[in-house]
Amino acid sequence: MFFQSPQAVFRAIALCTLILSGITGSVYAQKGASNLEDSGSAKGRSLRHRTIFMPRDQDPDIKQVSQSPQVPNVLDAESREALGIPPQLLDDEQDWAEPEDECIDCETFVPLISHKSATGSVTWLPGSGDELGIFTLALSETVEFPRFEGFTATPRFGVHYLDGPIRTDLPARVYDTSVAFRWFNKVNEKWSYELEVAPGVYSDFKNVTSDSLRITGKGLAYYVHSRSKQFVMGVVYLDREDIMLLPAAGMIMWFSEGSRLELIFPKPKFTYRVEKDESKERWLYVAGEFGGGSWGIRRGATGFDDIATYSDLRLMGGVETKHTNGMISQFEIGYVFNRKLEYKSDIGNYDISPTGMVRYQLTF
Repeated sequence: MFFQSPQAVFRAIALCTLILSGITGSVYAQKGASNLEDSGSAKGRSLRHRTIFMPRDQDPDIKQVSQSPQVPNVLDAESREALGIPPQLLDDEQDWAEPEDECIDCETFVPLISHKSATGSVTWLPGSGDELGIFTLALSETVEFPRFEGFTATPRFGVHYLDGPIRTDLPARVYDTSVAFRWFNKVNEKWSYELEVAPGVYSDFKNVTSDSLRITGKGLAYYVHSRSKQFVMGVVYLDREDIMLLPAAGMIMWFSEGSRLELIFPKPKFTYRVEKDESKERWLYVAGEFGGGSWGIRRGATGFDDIATYSDLRLMGGVETKHTNGMISQFEIGYVFNRKLEYKSDIGNYDISPTGMVRYQLTF
């Protein structure tokens, strides 16, 4: 059982630590973070902050991050930040990005590399016996290159602790290691595009061969159609044994500044802002995900190398809190179904019963 082993205790401690970090996060706000600016306008202004590395403006939309193992987000935090609220929702005369500090005749130092965000998350899919349980710890750090506008790099590391199944010989742990290189470019007021490539090793670290080397990525184009509507089109490359490529298409609709629908395959999402004050914004959301991954493993019973692929579908609801110091906490629960475990050798394939999901994520 999950709570009857040293590993279980470790997992519970990790989960509690991240949750406590989110609760107390507003206390350790960076000293360089800026306060909420009050423009005096009747229509108000967006939340903005400054990092300790370099000043930058914060777009008014929520930065929502939601990860499934090895499945690139159709719209990740950087995509949402770059797109922001469509210009048609703003007044032509309104300035949402005026500089906080202006210095005439001053030379501005532009660093080669700077911190953009870091993310830590824990995800638990309960299970025991033949009902596969998965406990995941994931870390990532995104850095940007100010001299190359729109370019970022994100090293990622994740470990999946596997509970069961008894009927087949999965290893106790599998790992995700990758670096994602992303470029977002705005062509004009109507068109923008995004490219990402992420080479990585996905393995139990016993089978580190060509079976464990994978390259994921995506190519997306965005088109601003009307006052409150954007279209998205492109592809998401998974490089998995079960599915290599998925189309990504749909639309983003703003019903108001605090209500947004991302009707995009394969990750639809609806968010609604329920609270906004001087220190934070709080949003509720419902979303769907296509989860899973492929890992190179060494079969314990026979000792031969194989590739294990796990896949599932997820329906989730959650709450996201965005602080003015730039920190974002996210808690969600969900239902996981259509679960499958398959091997490249076809030895030990089977369908897994549905389960629940709990995830906590902290971005700062």
